[in-house]
Amino acid sequence: MNAIWQLWANALSNEICDKIIQECEYYEPQDATVGTVAQSNKEQVRKSTVRWINAKDKNSKFIHDLLMDYAIQANRNAFGVDINQLHEIQYTIYDGSQGDFYEYHFDTFWSNPRLTDRKISITVQLSDPSEYEGGEFLFDEQYNQPPQQELQKKGTVLVFPSPIRHCVKPVTKGIRKSLVAWIEGPKWR
Repeated sequence: MNAIWQLWANALSNEICDKIIQECEYYEPQDATVGTVAQSNKEQVRKSTVRWINAKDKNSKFIHDLLMDYAIQANRNAFGVDINQLHEIQYTIYDGSQGDFYEYHFDTFWSNPRLTDRKISITVQLSDPSEYEGGEFLFDEQYNQPPQQELQKKGTVLVFPSPIRHCVKPVTKGIRKSLVAWIEGPKWR
């Protein structure tokens, strides 16, 4: 563990991962969008399919609770930021036949008009590494990288500060499934 990211390799069982996938597949799929880039440029920045999970739905609440537990633990271990809610959960599918990817980006929208900011990002690997090729998750090169072998294990949980730039390289074969969420708190000062 370190102060830039917190990693729990293979922390969630296959059964839990499969239960998460099954629940997420109930939600309507849509093409991924990019918060601050014009739609005409979107496919130069990001290509994937997403489903937005309703954390208040009684069948999906276990996902919210699981993610929040890891975020709180990571915040206590390394970040120490003021957080108060998990606002959004996104199930993402990167398809190798489409070359799906997500260029370097930040999860915090610095000019948002709300009274909260995304402060902690969390991602859960839901696919086994034998099910896809490519799709590496990377931080900006100035940061220490988590071991790819650990990141790619099914059930691995990665938590990091939302202002850290990161990407997902193109998936070249198969399907990579992941869960992403953002923990918010009062505006950065």
